[in-house]
Order: sequence, then structure tokens, then C-alpha cells
Amino acid sequence: MKRLNKQKIKNKLWLSPSTLLLLPTKVLATSSGSIGTAEVNQATENIKNAVVKLAMPIGGILVFVSIVIIALKMIVNSNNANKRSESIGALAWVCAGTMLLGLSLIISGIILSIATNGGGGLITGG
Repeated sequence: MKRLNKQKIKNKLWLSPSTLLLLPTKVLATSSGSIGTAEVNQATENIKNAVVKLAMPIGGILVFVSIVIIALKMIVNSNNANKRSESIGALAWVCAGTMLLGLSLIISGIILSIATNGGGGLITGG
């Protein structure tokens, strides 16, 4: 049997991708170790802004475009009863998606209201 050179083994292990997981990493954290109320309030406001500024307009645009496309398909397929009924079925899916979007906005509002105790302040345990 051949004897393996220890230095070659070390070099191969050092360069393998799996050893990257074993390398020490720096962790940057505050010295207090806790998150303050201001940070939580800022995060809550950021979530509210993201929901109001992104989810509602994007969802509204998608619903509008979907309804317009379905209406055009219904107009084009006005002579074909089977394809027209498929378009009506697609309209039901758009309605279900709209209800899902509305429910998600309501649920996120409830969760944010509970997390901030309805007044913007963080609920504390003590």
C-alpha cells in the first residue's frame, strides 16, 4: 500500500467546498443582545408600507388585467358555447384569487394590529 502524504491530504481538504462550512464566520450583533421598541415599530411600519404600497396595487392591476382578458375571450368566443363556458370558469378563478388577496390583506392587518396592540406600541410581556 502506498502511504499518503499528510500535506497533500490537508491541501485537498482545505480546498474542498464542504470545508467552507467549517470555517469560522464573523457575527455582527449589538452589545445589548435585545431588540428595542423603536426597531420593532420601524419593522412594523415597513411591513405595513410594503403591504399597502405593493400588494394592493399589484393585486388590483392583476385582477383588472385578468378580467379584461377574460372579457375579450368571451367576446371572441361568443359563437362557441364550450369556449365561452371555459372563460366563465376562468372568471370564477379570478374571483377566488381576488378574495384570497383581500383575505391576506385583512389577516396581515389583524396580525400587525395584534403585534402592536392596536396603537403602534409593542406588546410587552411584563
